Amino acid sequence: MKKGIIAFMLFVFIAKLFAGNAEDLFAEGNKAYQAKDFAKAIERYEQLATDGYKSSDLEYNLGNAWYRQGSTGRAILHFERALVLEPKHQAAAKNLAFLRSKITTDIEPLPDFFLKQWWKSAQMALGATGMGLLAMLLWWAGFGALAVWQIGKSRPQKKWGLIAGVCLLGISLLPFALAMSRTAYGKHSGEAILVQKTAILRSAPEDGSQEVLTIAEGTKLKQITQLEGWWQVSLENGETGWLPEQAMERI
Repeated sequence: MKKGIIAFMLFVFIAKLFAGNAEDLFAEGNKAYQAKDFAKAIERYEQLATDGYKSSDLEYNLGNAWYRQGSTGRAILHFERALVLEPKHQAAAKNLAFLRSKITTDIEPLPDFFLKQWWKSAQMALGATGMGLLAMLLWWAGFGALAVWQIGKSRPQKKWGLIAGVCLLGISLLPFALAMSRTAYGKHSGEAILVQKTAILRSAPEDGSQEVLTIAEGTKLKQITQLEGWWQVSLENGETGWLPEQAMERI
């Protein structure tokens, strides 16, 4: 029992210590940014990210700092990451739209299938926690209705208790699936951003292979298959090809 208490107290102490260090690093990064020392700001923010600290505001600040350093690709990358963590981060969305408008490209995005578009919008609406809570509420409401079916005194009560219970339990599967999907997307979106100034999309994972297309910094990519330092990717217009792994970073 004593060992458990000591372990818990040690965990709390370490958590508080990390929180304090995180706040200090974040403040140092902000101070450096305000002093226009963007390289130092990036260093402090990146150290926080390396230590496992996740925050939409941290990613937003990194996006701003990289933009000031002249790296449009990395700025877009971090604004995208901010929106994965907080889809309603208006400042990140505004800056991302501004940077995307500056990219010169002939890539015309294909429209998403309406069900895919609906699913993505739905999974971002409440976040994983909100969807999980909604699923639990529907789950318990379903069991409450089934309880009415079991203990109801009249035939109509039993009938509607059974119908409502089955329907609510069935409906609860949707927000549960959305919560699982949102969590998986947050861990690995399967998307990346080109961080080099330009890159050549090739037909095979080797430098001498046929050139398919030259793409610009900040282009959004869907990662498909990895092979010996190369990624097969698809562009928003459906075009596919291979890029060196170091040319991109995952969102």
